[in-house]
Amino acid sequence: MDALLTLSSPGLRLAATLAAAGLGALWGSFLNVCIVRIPRGMSVVRPASHCFACGKRVWARDNIPILSYLLLRGRCRHCGARFSPRYALVEAVAAALAALIFWTFVVDAPGEPLGVRAARFATYFAFAAVLLVLSFIDLDTKRLPDVITLPAIGVFFLAGFAVHDVSWSERAIGAAAGYLLVRIVADGYYYATGREGLGLGDGKLLAIMGALFGWKAIPAIVLLASLAGILVSVPVLVLRRRREAAAVPAVSPPPVAPVSIRKAEVPFGPFLAASALAYLFLGKLAWAALMRVLTGE
Repeated sequence: MDALLTLSSPGLRLAATLAAAGLGALWGSFLNVCIVRIPRGMSVVRPASHCFACGKRVWARDNIPILSYLLLRGRCRHCGARFSPRYALVEAVAAALAALIFWTFVVDAPGEPLGVRAARFATYFAFAAVLLVLSFIDLDTKRLPDVITLPAIGVFFLAGFAVHDVSWSERAIGAAAGYLLVRIVADGYYYATGREGLGLGDGKLLAIMGALFGWKAIPAIVLLASLAGILVSVPVLVLRRRREAAAVPAVSPPPVAPVSIRKAEVPFGPFLAASALAYLFLGKLAWAALMRVLTGE
């Protein structure tokens, strides 16, 4: 029993981590439902999973995470309609995150009480799942639904009492600072340019992160997300402009002027989410590195 609770055996560690990955994949299937239905205002419980092309219900044997997608080659068994590869991708990412979180906060933390390790796994996986859903919704719609962000702020603030990582006062300040930072930047940009920049949904997303990690996480997450956003978005936008220009015949001018890169809309939520996950695993190192940069040491 002691070996089971402490996961002292390498075989037990591997088996438990694989079980966590399987649990993550199962939850990933539900996350797909959330990604598709919540922006449409649909229930995530009813009706049961079905093909949007023919309306036929997806059988349980065809709803096994990742495996069913591969066996059916990404098609509906009934009508042959193609399913997006994103379904399998979300399930695989959820499985990988569950395994990594389990290994980091349960297997690799033998000195912590079992209850604390279990609370950390449950809390941090739920946090990662919310980030995953919000990221794909933001990519699809450029919106971060209040129906997810607002309850999540309170839920993860309360969950912080179970994980024993950050004091409640730091988390309360973090939630407020996360939202206010984006609100100030967004309002300042709007008054200066007359255009919307950051959406307030990004502020609510950052408030979720502050509510769980505390205020110290905010600078590191924002800095990393901004750098990632620049490094990823600018090359993608430049490549898109070149492809659009190449697709237009030389003899006729484009019907619509191309959008300036400075004015292009790029969802910031996925970059915040990726940075928050990086902070989850490397938070202390990130904070120390940021302090060295700010102090010039």
